[in-house]
Amino acid sequence: MKWNSDASIVLIVASTLLALTAIPAYPQKKSSPSVGDQWLQFRGPNGSGIAVGAAALPVVFGPTKNLLWKTAVPFARSSPIVTRDRIFLTASENEKLLTFSLDRKTGKVVWRREIVRPRHMSIYRLNDPASPSPVSDGKNVFVFFAELGLIAYDQNGRERWRVPLGPFNSFYGMGGSPVLTGNTLVMVCDQRTNSFVVAVDSRNGKVLWKKDRTNQEAYSTPVVYKPPTGLAQILVLGSQTLDAYSVETGERLWWVTQVGTYPKGVPVLGTNMVYALGSGSDEPFLPPFEVTLKQFDTNKDNRVHREEIKSNAEAYEHFGWIDANNDGYVDRSEYDFIRTTTATGHGVTAIRLEGLGRGDITPSNVAWRVKKNYPNVPALLLYEGVLYLMKDGGIISSVDPVRGEFLKTDRTKDALEEYYASPVAGDGKVFLLSASGKVTVLKAGAQWEILAVNDLGEESWATPAIAGDSIYIRTRNTLYAFREGTR
Repeated sequence: MKWNSDASIVLIVASTLLALTAIPAYPQKKSSPSVGDQWLQFRGPNGSGIAVGAAALPVVFGPTKNLLWKTAVPFARSSPIVTRDRIFLTASENEKLLTFSLDRKTGKVVWRREIVRPRHMSIYRLNDPASPSPVSDGKNVFVFFAELGLIAYDQNGRERWRVPLGPFNSFYGMGGSPVLTGNTLVMVCDQRTNSFVVAVDSRNGKVLWKKDRTNQEAYSTPVVYKPPTGLAQILVLGSQTLDAYSVETGERLWWVTQVGTYPKGVPVLGTNMVYALGSGSDEPFLPPFEVTLKQFDTNKDNRVHREEIKSNAEAYEHFGWIDANNDGYVDRSEYDFIRTTTATGHGVTAIRLEGLGRGDITPSNVAWRVKKNYPNVPALLLYEGVLYLMKDGGIISSVDPVRGEFLKTDRTKDALEEYYASPVAGDGKVFLLSASGKVTVLKAGAQWEILAVNDLGEESWATPAIAGDSIYIRTRNTLYAFREGTR
């Protein structure tokens, strides 16, 4: 029996951070026009991916069609955010960690701020130092760099404060983004050991609370849940559990287990429901340790050294994922940890937000689970009463969010490839961005239809932003703004 490269869990984790690079508490309710005119965090309002009130969004667009402007930007996998007059994004160049402010109307760079990397975090080649996306209160911008921590700038680019965090121990790197609720800035830092969630006062950088977590590596951005009565909660999707913390105190209030491992994106909030997406399988990803020893342990020391598996290119490249202490070999405890934790639930879990108790509410509040057809990196999208899943290979599924029944599954045949950006929606349309820069536009609905496939001609990992009547898309070297009726 060989090292199981067919189970795809390693590839699922490896490609994690390419787009992470953070729906609404009540997505079916109307919001004020000012909300739809901004996109203040990863995936917009409360991480929803929905531009409420967006109108006349273009169906056909590209470098020569409905292009409002384009601006050359340094490479990064983080996503742009949009205020009423600015666009913020991050990047890195050599020793510098970068934050940009661009004029929303013209794309012109208003200011650029540089910080010399205070340390170097060794991460997998498909991640980068600027994967997390910024968050804004409409004026100030708040940024997280794994090699630095949290930093705040005002609208003129003046540094307001910084909170050092780390160093972190994550083979694939950090991918979650900060979120803001009122004056509380929340950052989840899940890693191999010593995971935690921290809340900071956005006005002065004072740490309000910090809570340790038992979760292993995860790459998800939290979401804010405001119950009908009581105080706001932060819902954190980690490996194996969805946890609710009090925004005010950081107390862990309730949790749901068996939601999968190595989550990406964000939890999806709907009407009295939250949906969690995690990786995994019904069977252990790895064969028993004895089987792997027999195949690879050439020096018979009851351990697997990295050089001993060099003939298996995939296992060799991702060896550091299992070698948790970075000592160059995998022993039984490291091996069995991965083997057992990847078989503890997976797919989509729907959780009722009515009658919430304290502690483990898994038996009482899980409405349904789907252990198949889950996407790799892209987050779920709940839009106009339909749940969408975007999967590698161009596979699109619509799901009934109440019963968990699949309504339609088909492919976008002109973009049969990998997907790292999460789907976004507005104006009755769903936008799906592929790794090569192809944007499939759907007519939203249970029996969705493909309206167009637009090719930007350049790789892309960042989730698009929608604000007003424009869509903003970051590719490897360019930030585009598209609007109907422009050249």
